[in-house]
Amino acid sequence: MNSKDDVPLARIQSAVKTYGPTRALSGVTLDIYAGEVLGIVGHNGAGKSTLMRVLSGLEAIDSGSVTIGGISSPPHTGYPGVRMAYQEGSLAPELSVKENIYISSAAWMPRWRWHRPAAEHAAARLAEIFPDHSIRPADFVDDLPLADRQRVEIARATITDDLRLLILDEPTESLSGSAVDQLYDYVRKLRAGGTGIILVSHRLTEILSVCDRVAVMKDGAVVSVYRAADVSERDLFMAMGGEVVVTETVDAAAAPAADGSRPVAARIPMTTVDAEPAEIIAYKGEVIGLAGIAGQGQEQVLDRLWRGSGGDVKVSARRAYVPGDRQRSGILPLWDVAANLSITAIPGLARHGIRRIDREASLVSKWVDLLNVRGGARAPITGLSGGNQQKVIVARAFASDAEVILLDDPFRGVDIHTKAELYQLIRKEADKGRTILWYSSENSEMQHCDRAYVLRANRIAGELRGAQISDERIISLSFIESKETAA
Repeated sequence: MNSKDDVPLARIQSAVKTYGPTRALSGVTLDIYAGEVLGIVGHNGAGKSTLMRVLSGLEAIDSGSVTIGGISSPPHTGYPGVRMAYQEGSLAPELSVKENIYISSAAWMPRWRWHRPAAEHAAARLAEIFPDHSIRPADFVDDLPLADRQRVEIARATITDDLRLLILDEPTESLSGSAVDQLYDYVRKLRAGGTGIILVSHRLTEILSVCDRVAVMKDGAVVSVYRAADVSERDLFMAMGGEVVVTETVDAAAAPAADGSRPVAARIPMTTVDAEPAEIIAYKGEVIGLAGIAGQGQEQVLDRLWRGSGGDVKVSARRAYVPGDRQRSGILPLWDVAANLSITAIPGLARHGIRRIDREASLVSKWVDLLNVRGGARAPITGLSGGNQQKVIVARAFASDAEVILLDDPFRGVDIHTKAELYQLIRKEADKGRTILWYSSENSEMQHCDRAYVLRANRIAGELRGAQISDERIISLSFIESKETAA
């Protein structure tokens, strides 16, 4: 732990940044030291991502000062030795992995014949951080699944000739299991070598396990800084703005019976891990979880239900889908919040084919207020934080007249208080008769479901109901083997 006599690697003093009427940073003062991992936590819209863009040199502050490595006026390429892995990704999707690496490291790579060095750097760093990855340097980024794109994003940020400060903005929201552990092992290795690391995350368990200090942001300012060893998750919740919102998980006795007593809202044939015929079935008014290790078929199930193709899939024609990759498949970047939110509801609000602008405005106002979307209805969607963008996408689905809502990891990058509000929203909508099928990369979220199907290798490993749904049982089923394999 650094003492007060140590010279900070980076010093921010009274930093202010505004975007029109929005005050993103309202006087941030903070020191970051070499050889430490500093955690940054706070609600969506607290100013975390804005501060990270300032430190990376992408944004200039309106007043105050930022000094990194003795430099207070960075060149157009940003502060020397400062690299950032972005929450939403900064890769060019139409280019290959090695081409993306070259673009961000061209200043110190050969100007000619750069293909082999870029490929070698990419392969070596990916292997160093994520030993079990399957990414090839020639792969096009757009062809990679979200988790692999995040692996490349992180590796790209570390490939430089002089890494002094590494910024990780929600690095594990698209990762799960061993990939998270591998990343943090590498972070500890960098820390031991004297690199300063900033970790921005809503996953407070990870923050407390890997960080030396934790800074809490609220309303664009740092309101408190703690030694990680001295605080609990509850302490951080309180510092972010109050008591944790308590939400009730589903009791097994209260969960709707999966016995055909309710109309079927969705049905999709599957097989068990023993290759026996089975199905995922959701009844009207149920919240159904799709659990298990990431990449085991959960997204394919949602995609099949969304497309509704083939006589073997039964699903209501009125359905809405919240995609897992909000940047590529979720937001409409040229539109404002109101247009993004209301687009699916317009047909139901129209009369004789004519739009009713007053009803659209009322609908938007209702959902913006209900989910406390920072910036308001007329804010450009790209000007919102990732968590607030996610609120808009979730609101779009529930503002429609859909009977079935399909959610693909909908709360990625959303803070704990907002999650609690959305859990309550899901339960309220299910009580009205809507059916929700929900995949989450966080097993604990499945406890808010009536039933959960655990998938392994595109097959059903088990079904859990109500109070049976727990991290331990999901993990156990995630690694279950078929009888034939076990024998």
